[in-house]
Amino acid sequence: MLSKMLRIIVFSSLVFLQSTNAQTAESGPSEHLVGKVNLAEFQQQPHKQWFDQHYGAHTLDLDILKEIKPLLAEVSITVFMGTWCHDSQREVPALLKILDALSFDETKLDIIALSFNKDTPKKIEQYFDIKRTPTIIFSRHQKEIGRFVEYPQKTLDEDILAILKDSNYRHSYAD
Repeated sequence: MLSKMLRIIVFSSLVFLQSTNAQTAESGPSEHLVGKVNLAEFQQQPHKQWFDQHYGAHTLDLDILKEIKPLLAEVSITVFMGTWCHDSQREVPALLKILDALSFDETKLDIIALSFNKDTPKKIEQYFDIKRTPTIIFSRHQKEIGRFVEYPQKTLDEDILAILKDSNYRHSYAD
């Protein structure tokens, strides 16, 4: 059974050409994405295998999702990840499964794939002080309200709730 987001991804992959963002520092094609990516790119090989595995493996906490849903109003999310990074491969599909279950407006979601050097050709990452992947930044009215970095303190669902509730959440590498 395909979820709503996966149906969108499959449809998007039929409608849109694969991004030309997949490149290495030597400017040749690569299996790793770099730059702003769309959800359909995760349904292309070699990303599809790890994406589908971790999307399917994440167990949603429905009680926490009920608390998160109203807190997502006016929130935008920016994800910095590496398609080469095992933490990103685990957490980003789980995040997308959570957002799918919440019917989150994907126009409020930006996913930026970083090179091995944790950068992009357009240097998007410089404005966000990115040191580890994944870094998931939650903003309200274009102001950062919190960020998830690399791995959860409790669970991804609980960490998102703590960030959105302004519960003094501190990611793993906060001073």
